[in-house]
Amino acid sequence: TGCVTTLNSAPCDDGSFCTLGDHCHLGECISTMSLVCDDKNPCTDDSCNPDAGCQFLSNQEACDDGNA
Repeated sequence: TGCVTTLNSAPCDDGSFCTLGDHCHLGECISTMSLVCDDKNPCTDDSCNPDAGCQFLSNQEACDDGNA
């Protein structure tokens, strides 16, 4: 009969460091969640690079250290 392909929902890797829960769905690798990059530091701009993961780059925003 030749090759037979059966779809499954096995874990897979979509190649992005910014996604979580990667799995097979209808013959493609999909994710169920996005990685949240938040270091709770107002002095950094938080983002996710699909090739490297979370990045926390310094910024020049005004902030308050709480010390009068």
